[in-house]
Amino acid sequence: MPTAPDRDADERRAELDLARRARRGDAAAFDELVQRFHRPVLRFCWRLLRSADAEDLAQDAFVRAFVHFERFDPERPVLPWLIAIARRLCLDVLRRRKVASRLEILAVSDPPPPGPEGEASVREQLTRLDRALADLGEGPREAVILFHIEEMSYRDIAAALEVPMGTVMTWLHRGRAQLKKALDVEPHA
Repeated sequence: MPTAPDRDADERRAELDLARRARRGDAAAFDELVQRFHRPVLRFCWRLLRSADAEDLAQDAFVRAFVHFERFDPERPVLPWLIAIARRLCLDVLRRRKVASRLEILAVSDPPPPGPEGEASVREQLTRLDRALADLGEGPREAVILFHIEEMSYRDIAAALEVPMGTVMTWLHRGRAQLKKALDVEPHA
């Protein structure tokens, strides 16, 4: 029975094979890459935009990837490259709207209500978390989302955000510290 690292290595080899085939013009291989990565790209777009535009931008990211697939290095992971494309598209939309500083991010889905008082407490905590995430700078916010929600590695986040790995580590440290500080403060009575 294969172990988790073996499955990860097999998955990585399959992804590389699909990427190489797609780069040579194999539409079926590209379609399979779209099927594999549509959900994480869409989730990323949704967390940045929180609007119906997220679906369109996720689709646009795949169209751009297909049109410019010759620029992709098939020896590297596909998801960070797709996230980088989607990120640029999302930031363009946000700049046009001029609301980049007022992003609302849904960080976690609502758990089942544990009762009226518990539900109110959970909703209050989620609201505080949303506000705290929205108050982070663009880099720390994106790094926190990609690491803690999308579970991407530092290296993949660096590739997706097009920054050095040290910057990702700094943004994560800074973002976590700001979130902790914001969430440790008692809510206003």
